[in-house]
This record gives sequence, structure tokens and C-alpha cells, in this order.
Amino acid sequence: MAVASFTWPFRRRSRSGDGPSKPAAPSAAEEEEELGVTPQLLDFLRTLSPDAFKSSALQLPAEAAGGELSYWQQRHDVLVLARAKELATIRYDLWPRHMKDEQFWTLYFLLSRSYILPYELRPIQKEKVRRMETENSKPTNAITVEVEMQESKCSRESETLTDDSENHDA
Repeated sequence: MAVASFTWPFRRRSRSGDGPSKPAAPSAAEEEEELGVTPQLLDFLRTLSPDAFKSSALQLPAEAAGGELSYWQQRHDVLVLARAKELATIRYDLWPRHMKDEQFWTLYFLLSRSYILPYELRPIQKEKVRRMETENSKPTNAITVEVEMQESKCSRESETLTDDSENHDA
């Protein structure tokens, strides 16, 4: 039966003696900070109304509305809906009667851009730094080997030159 293929969406909390220990999950405050759900953002969201979304939707080009959300944006929108009941109410009022979900989130991220952009850029910057470190570590090793080979070659040549000069002096 196909029922066995479904997984239960809730995990049991393991007791201290059950199974291997897992790394500690970030606290709620750390996760809010990481995802940009700050008191300033929550204050801004209290000022929004369904009309702000509707008027922004009229100004938004059709091809700009929609599109897939990044992993960070998905995590952010789940947390912000839980923390900002006003936004959840606006979304309930607008979706699906007035706009699609993708359009709602596109407008949300445009309207709140000044509050969340620095937080949204952090994971991108961390990934770039990590990628640069891995790329730079390989060539650095190759350059080190080349320098060592060059130094040993130069030292052998200098020894040969020293021996030749001693033979000429005698």
C-alpha cells in the first residue's frame, strides 16, 4: 500500500540516553537574527495593509512577479508568518483571490527589502568565501610545490657554480 511511503512530518524528541547525540540546533533568537526577523522588520510589517500589496502589484511588471524562492527566503517566510500575525492576515486576505502566492512573496521581499537585504546577503557571501577558500587552497599548494622545486634547482646550480669556481682558482 502507498501509505507506507509517506513519512511522518513530526519527529520524536529523543531522551538523553536514546541514540547518538545531534548537534544543537540554533536557538530561536539566533535563527531570527540569521533570517532577519528583527523588531524593526516586525514594526514595519505592522504598518502594511492589503492595499500596499495591491498597489505594488499594479506597478510590478508581469515577468517580475513569481519565481522560485531561495532556501533562505523559504525559511524566512515561514518564520515571519509565525512571528507577524498581521502579515499572515494580509496573506490570507490576498491569496488566492487577488494574487498568487509567488506574487505575494515577490512583493513582500520588494517591500521589506531595506530591512532584510543585509541578512539575505550573508549566506550568499559566506558561500562565496567558502568557495573561494576551496578554490584558493588548491592553487596555493601547487605554487608552493613549484617554489620548492625551483629553490632546490637553484641550490643545485649554485653548488655546481661554487665547485667550478674552486677548480678554476686552483
